[in-house]
Amino acid sequence: MRVFQAVLIFIGLSLDCFVLMMNQGAKLTNLKTRDSICYALIYAMVNVGSVLLGYAISFVLKDVLSDKLEILIACLAIFTLGCYMMIKSFRAQAVVEQADKKFNCKKCFELALVTSFDTLFLGVCFSFLGISLLCAMLLSFAVTFIAIIVAVQIGYNLGSSYTRAVGMSGGSLMIIFALYLLIVYVLKL
Repeated sequence: MRVFQAVLIFIGLSLDCFVLMMNQGAKLTNLKTRDSICYALIYAMVNVGSVLLGYAISFVLKDVLSDKLEILIACLAIFTLGCYMMIKSFRAQAVVEQADKKFNCKKCFELALVTSFDTLFLGVCFSFLGISLLCAMLLSFAVTFIAIIVAVQIGYNLGSSYTRAVGMSGGSLMIIFALYLLIVYVLKL
């Protein structure tokens, strides 16, 4: 059951980079399939690295924290990330869809690094919640890869008019699951 919850939490988190790449897709003038795949692979690999680093950090903290405190910290971190995403989406300004002919794989890598910090925290949280490293890495790769391909295509074909709604949905999903995890695993109601 925790794997299903992890999938939904990761989908919520991936909507942050989804919004960013949807906005970028709206600025592209000639999107090729190989470019979409390249952008998705870059994001997916950076996020896998962030999850791996998050697990490494969690192993240091596991010796200091009790199991219940680990789960509480994970719930609070997921809740905080969800609130951050909602506030950021609510405050987001409309994107000016001007052509960006300089966007390439290097710029995509820079964007992926910037947005991967929340994935690092989620890696720590997944470790605290007892989700296996392999499962978290596979989820990270698959969800991010699919999200980026879909986001770039939506942005390229439809523009970036859905930015606020997508970001708010991701934040809401994370908040709901953080509260659910808190009730089920910490408060045991």
